[in-house]
Amino acid sequence: MPQGDCETSGTRNGASCGESGLGAGRKPCCRRRGGGGGALVEPAALAALLHAGGYGYDMRKIILEKTDGHVDVDVGGLYRSLRRLEEAGAVVSRWCDEESGPRRREYELTRIGVEMAERWLEALRDRQRLDELLVGLLESGLEEADRSVSASDDADRSSIASKKEGTDE
Repeated sequence: MPQGDCETSGTRNGASCGESGLGAGRKPCCRRRGGGGGALVEPAALAALLHAGGYGYDMRKIILEKTDGHVDVDVGGLYRSLRRLEEAGAVVSRWCDEESGPRRREYELTRIGVEMAERWLEALRDRQRLDELLVGLLESGLEEADRSVSASDDADRSSIASKKEGTDE
């Protein structure tokens, strides 16, 4: 979601929530998400937690499995997102002692996290609708361009043919 697609009420100087420095209280539309695939880390983390609480690496596996490998989040970005979600009250975590190996942090979604996932779902559906509109616009534009280019090519061929006929005599 692009930053700044939110109401400006409650922010200073009419800035969007992402511009006002509200930190963890920002709405999903204005959360800092990084570039590339990082834009999907937060909703992917929330989705993984909806399916099962767990450890960061396990959450990454869940995301990969549930998306047939199409969404692959960076583990470092996932942990940063989990920290931000915890600061926002969307996630709780606890250290777990393993029988073998190092202690691991286990994450669980809170009611606030479920509500945040609902907002992300709404925002992603809005984005999907916009994407579909743009796909339609591009498809119709390309069809029109093809017809225009085809007509132009036909006119060029006619012009070339008539010039050729004139030089053959």
